[in-house]
Amino acid sequence: MRSTSYPHPERSGAQSKGARWRCIVLLALSALLVQPARAANERDVFTVAVPVDATATNANAARDAARSDGQRRAYQVLLDRLTLAADRGRLPQANDALLNELVSGFEVAKERVSGVRYLAEYTFHFRSDAVRRLLRDAGVPFAETRSKPVVVLAVSQADTGAVLWEEPNPWRDAWAKRPPRSGLVPLVVPYGDLEDLQAIDADGAQHGDVERLQAISQRYGGADILVSMAKLAIAADPHVLAVSSTRFSVASGIAPQQWDKSYTAAAGESDGDLLADGVTGTAQQLEDGWKAANMLDFRHTGTMSVRVPVEDLKGWIAIRDRLAGIPAIQRSDLIALGRGEARLAIHYYGDPEQLRLALAQRDLALTGSDPDWVLARRQAASSN
Repeated sequence: MRSTSYPHPERSGAQSKGARWRCIVLLALSALLVQPARAANERDVFTVAVPVDATATNANAARDAARSDGQRRAYQVLLDRLTLAADRGRLPQANDALLNELVSGFEVAKERVSGVRYLAEYTFHFRSDAVRRLLRDAGVPFAETRSKPVVVLAVSQADTGAVLWEEPNPWRDAWAKRPPRSGLVPLVVPYGDLEDLQAIDADGAQHGDVERLQAISQRYGGADILVSMAKLAIAADPHVLAVSSTRFSVASGIAPQQWDKSYTAAAGESDGDLLADGVTGTAQQLEDGWKAANMLDFRHTGTMSVRVPVEDLKGWIAIRDRLAGIPAIQRSDLIALGRGEARLAIHYYGDPEQLRLALAQRDLALTGSDPDWVLARRQAASSN
């Protein structure tokens, strides 16, 4: 099997004014509006990389066993990525026939072979339509909208005060040691360099200082911010870790989300392991909160007419491609094109707030209300 490639069509032609400019725009819009960028987005979400390691009577048997095991583990990683933990018991179990339907191809890297052992890194590409159909038939809700990156500000709280960048900060150290995961919410542990220190401190993070949160967000390309505050009670027996976390979407204007949870050390568990448990649990809360807000409900659909300020063809293409990568959007139709403005009909799944949240992840701002919705790139949104 080999993976399918979806090359983006070439775009060319000089921009001009008046009728010629409109002709160029209409020609650009006459192509499929959603397919090129949607294909790239789906390859990202529905692609899973896993290491494989198998031993058998010979190298060929080990290779076959490794690929089979890797395919099953990749299937589980993908379903964990798309669904909530509470729904995992209803997911279909993997078998060869099912995986043959779901996997469109794979790639192999870093192969190492001995007489009886095979090691490599496999990247499996799953058919998005087949996976969606599988989950819908099983009655399992799922999300596939990828969040913009989230910068983790890990604040350690103690009787002597709170620390963010200062040492020691065991809570920040625990986040830095967290193994990379391939969920829908990419997490970023900040550098802790001079620019970070100038952008925000522990006090600003604890109190949700909007101006300082915006500064650190801009530092990381408009990312969302997770302020995660932890207090380790070492006087308790066993030790208890209390964690309070809030996700701020300062660049998008989406309401904050908050989670609180306590973790109690198991018998013989070290403080380092307890902190690692807290990091894992907090990351899972963040993932599940994101999925719950972005579940694709195919039973509910809507159509929204929006005005799109358009200065030139390049600006329109940027908006078009951002729309194309949003799973909640079924399709977008051009209704009218005037000087400096286009009007679209957006056909979407779910409700308008879910659509607004999904658009924000692509730096698109949806403002206004029925019947006058306005869609613009985020940097231009404030003027509309």
